[in-house]
Amino acid sequence: MASSTATLLLAIAVAHSLSLSRATSAPAPPPDSSRQPVPAASTVRAGFYLAAGARLRPLDELDASLYTHLYYSALAVHPTTHRLVLPADPDQASLLASFSPALKSKNRGLRTLLSVGAAGVPGAGSQPRTDPAFAAMAADPASRAAFGAAAVALARDSGFDGLDVAWRFPASALEMADFGFLAAEWRAAAPPGFLLTATVYFSNHVFDAPLPGVDYPSEAVARCFDWVNVVAFGLRPLGAANATTAFDAPLYDRASHFSASYGVVSWIDAGVPAAKLVMGLPLYARSWFLRNKANSGVGAPVVAAGPKQRGSNATGVMSYDEVQKLAAAGRRAVTTTYDNASVASYVSMGDVWVAFDGAAVVAEKLAFAARHGLLGYFLWPVNYDDANLTVSRTASDAWIQNEISSSSKNGTGARQTQEPVRLPPALRSPAATPGPGLAPASGSASWLIWTKLDAFLHLGMLLIIVCC
Repeated sequence: MASSTATLLLAIAVAHSLSLSRATSAPAPPPDSSRQPVPAASTVRAGFYLAAGARLRPLDELDASLYTHLYYSALAVHPTTHRLVLPADPDQASLLASFSPALKSKNRGLRTLLSVGAAGVPGAGSQPRTDPAFAAMAADPASRAAFGAAAVALARDSGFDGLDVAWRFPASALEMADFGFLAAEWRAAAPPGFLLTATVYFSNHVFDAPLPGVDYPSEAVARCFDWVNVVAFGLRPLGAANATTAFDAPLYDRASHFSASYGVVSWIDAGVPAAKLVMGLPLYARSWFLRNKANSGVGAPVVAAGPKQRGSNATGVMSYDEVQKLAAAGRRAVTTTYDNASVASYVSMGDVWVAFDGAAVVAEKLAFAARHGLLGYFLWPVNYDDANLTVSRTASDAWIQNEISSSSKNGTGARQTQEPVRLPPALRSPAATPGPGLAPASGSASWLIWTKLDAFLHLGMLLIIVCC
């Protein structure tokens, strides 16, 4: 009896998938000859401006000349209506309306983008590891289309040049399939010249996903987005926050996959061109209270997350500006250490230990990005820089210098296409698994149909195992 029930459930799952296939595999409309390809950016020096942190750095204190692109972060998805949540506070509403005009008045070449998704520091209490509201909106075709149209209209009316999909993070195969549908539909709906980017995690899995094998639809990502912002920070595994000190965004980690280099290489391995990748650099720091202040190295025991700060409004998270002020206070001996093997730095002050990206780390990370042909970098969030915009200036100068160096070596002035970086085994991405989840080069929705089918088949097999 159990076997018959399982077989029936599997048949229902397959039938549902085939029904979905028929519903979504109608012939695509002929291409619109009036729609021109979005011109590719030659370089990206971007920053995310956290609207909730506007008090830390008002727009008039931001040097727009340091960036080619600035993001307004972020507008969320309403959990029940699946619509954009517009600012209710008058000051926040004014900030949204004035963001693009104010910044473009300082830098006529600047491009601005409206980021949509839950905002907050990865790993902090304000940042959920998944966004149920975004997932619910993306799962429903009608909501997905309506939301995309409304977001594009709002962005254009407010003077933005594009949209950023900041769904952090799709946490199942079905959610990844919905992510692919969303990318294709929003790209088709975007007007000519309108930028569409995505802020993403590592391509081949989400570490905190409840099920293994959660991969981004890399073919849709490469085809539909002008570039992707790789979140190469917030990499400390959850569940270990109260155990020992650790770097939050090291460039390398030979003992694990929690590194910025692994995140970038995972996308190259997945087939996304390096020239469509933008590497994330954090302007926040992670802090802890040491169990023994005499033991202050990497991996030292800790008793709790670090002190709560005004900037992040969360324990264990500090802005770059707050790190500098704490170190300059002079009340306790300060030790700053640069770890050459990881390309990361930390500072210890009495019983407080803080991992952060200083100027030397930023310069080395951007040299890595330039060597491997990446499109650029983004800083998150620019509000957290110090009064002199030290990190923003360091990053801009380093990237421009790397571009000049790359152009002179090439001889033609064009950036060379780089081969995928070869790293030690611990740093390499696992090989892509062939099968329905991998997209063919053609067909706008067929690979998504197979991904849905694959997910339902997995469900059917699971039911067989459980029932039998």
